[in-house]
Amino acid sequence: MTTTAPPVYELTVYDEADANHIATVVATLLSQNLENFPDRIAIARKLTRPVSIISTATDSACTVVFGEHAAAVYNGILGRPNVILIGVDDHLNDIPSLPMKTGGLAPIGFLRAPGRRALKSILSRKLVVKGLLTHTVSTLRTFALLTGVK
Repeated sequence: MTTTAPPVYELTVYDEADANHIATVVATLLSQNLENFPDRIAIARKLTRPVSIISTATDSACTVVFGEHAAAVYNGILGRPNVILIGVDDHLNDIPSLPMKTGGLAPIGFLRAPGRRALKSILSRKLVVKGLLTHTVSTLRTFALLTGVK
């Protein structure tokens, strides 16, 4: 009988000893989500450009670079990210509670209470999503990777 091992997708924090607040939070969130939902590895592999997240509350930023077999979280903004999320931690915390379907391309979570809060934050510019209109698919895939809800 042949058995298959679950897909392995390594996540590393480049500056682990000196990782800032947001890099630590994002790395923990991504590692938990990729472990709990292995189907999201395929979504991570489709993000070919970096994604940056900036916390205005802690004045820190991180960049996640996704590859075929691994992803790395870096302090600061590196490269030219397609998607940049900018906000206070309270508004960034709404994203992990958004249910997403079909690899993030069906953002059904925006119809529920946490999603409406996130949408309100985006519309009022409390949560700035650079790349939302120019890189919509990448933005939705980023949300799908960050959400802890199936």
